[in-house]
Amino acid sequence: MKKIDPDANTDFDAMRKSTPARLGLGRAGTRYTTAAMLSLRADHARAVDAVMTEVAHDWPRRNGLLEIHSQALTREDYIRYPERGRRLIDADAARVARIKPPLHRSPFPRGKGLGVRFRGGRTKSPTPTVLVCVGDGLSSAAVEKNAAPLLRALTKMLAPRYRLLTPIFIRNARVRIEDHLGEILRPDVICMIVGERPGLVTAESLSAYVIYRPTLKSIEPDRTVISNIHRGGIPIAEAARKIATLIDDAIRFQASGAALAQKSSPPS
Repeated sequence: MKKIDPDANTDFDAMRKSTPARLGLGRAGTRYTTAAMLSLRADHARAVDAVMTEVAHDWPRRNGLLEIHSQALTREDYIRYPERGRRLIDADAARVARIKPPLHRSPFPRGKGLGVRFRGGRTKSPTPTVLVCVGDGLSSAAVEKNAAPLLRALTKMLAPRYRLLTPIFIRNARVRIEDHLGEILRPDVICMIVGERPGLVTAESLSAYVIYRPTLKSIEPDRTVISNIHRGGIPIAEAARKIATLIDDAIRFQASGAALAQKSSPPS
């Protein structure tokens, strides 16, 4: 007769309590229990709603963001044609081009600026320019729940040491719309806060994609991402600190993504 380990159930219960994954749901014959199936279907419905529902039309205005639009004019268009979410419509590209960086006192004494020249032969300001923007991405629920407090916390940390461009909300945005914004505005860093693809655990998770001097030639390895920002993942305050540190590193090493990882890692 097989000996039963009395600690097995205790270990399994501890594992089940440590994760939101569906473990030990039980069954009725060969199927899930009714309660488990109803819970699964409800979570799936919330995930679908988060993807297909638009962020409220007054949300950007209430949170002090300039609203612009990608070339995906509807949610269905956005889902079916991802490339349309990576470019601005012409009218909004022109609006963005008129955004001017705010005046900011240089942290360097007169005559001690960095004077580094970059694209177009312009002289780099001693105070780097940063754009923090919000995209609805694949979850309106995540944006409406968590984006505003994250944006406020991050702005408070960055404002004393960088020139922050007017914050922007992009409707029907894919992450690579950062590249189009970078091509137009030429900031030192863009940080895009965007709704993550929802799962069955939560539809309220955000990601923050940071990229150094993006252009239309940028590629995915040029980006660094901090994900899983929600009450059951990385809390807002901690996420803001992580993102601010990442932006500091991107400016310090003049890189992001794989290049930043290579420059900032200790020599082997």
